[in-house]
Amino acid sequence: MIKQFLKLSILGLSNYLVIFLSSDIDIEQLVKDFEKVNIYITKSNVVYFIICSIVPIVTLLLIQFFKPFIEMYLTHYLKYNFYFLINLLSLSTVYIVLRIYGYSRFYLLMYLISSTLFLNLADKYSR
Repeated sequence: MIKQFLKLSILGLSNYLVIFLSSDIDIEQLVKDFEKVNIYITKSNVVYFIICSIVPIVTLLLIQFFKPFIEMYLTHYLKYNFYFLINLLSLSTVYIVLRIYGYSRFYLLMYLISSTLFLNLADKYSR
């Protein structure tokens, strides 16, 4: 439980850095969607927090869903590719569904690489 919370926290914080450091981030569509259901958010940090908590949750859910494939079919060096694809899938899915635009591609790539390394290290230490 503590390991999952640590993973959730680190992935969420690194995703927050991607959003916070991106100078042209556009969350206006998500704010408009919230307003359609009578949820009025005036501070952008609250929207950033919502986004940054959804991405690691989706990532960890995808890892749990594909856990049998990790154990059976993937060797050591392919785990990096697997975690990279899981991170890319979860990040792109959340950003597309929530219509987040204007993020920095450089920081996004740094997030993908660092989160892949982190998940691989966390997997090694959990065994």
